Amino acid sequence: MQELLKQIEIKNSDHGFKILNPASDKKIVELEHKIGFKLPEDFIQFYSLCNGFECLEDIFNFLSVDTILANNDYGDHWFLFAEYMIFSDSWGLRKNEDGDFEFFSSTHTISSNSLTDFLQAFSKGNVFGNDGIYEWEKKHTKDNPIIQP
Repeated sequence: MQELLKQIEIKNSDHGFKILNPASDKKIVELEHKIGFKLPEDFIQFYSLCNGFECLEDIFNFLSVDTILANNDYGDHWFLFAEYMIFSDSWGLRKNEDGDFEFFSSTHTISSNSLTDFLQAFSKGNVFGNDGIYEWEKKHTKDNPIIQP
């Protein structure tokens, strides 16, 4: 995860990029309490290394735990973790009725729940580029579009 974050930082450093200081264990536990489930290990690892990042390229932000909590970007068994262009689009994680994790965007349920895969797509093509987040999302979209919770 640390190497992946470094790749993202190097790729975007000329465009305005800022990695936020790690989240405290207390803040991570507070988020888990608010959303009603323990975060997957890759999210815990991510937030322990950095509390999100801001990227001017595509105006993409990986939300900090503090931002999620302050803006109420969460609900019962879900939270938003990334947004593009001031919430023109957003991505979240939820725990579904079967107890499985799934990502969702503003319009779709996504069959992947791997934060590493999501970040690898961003490291390759940011939001719009080849192998970027939108292409990754298309490859992993379930048949039925959804409306975010």
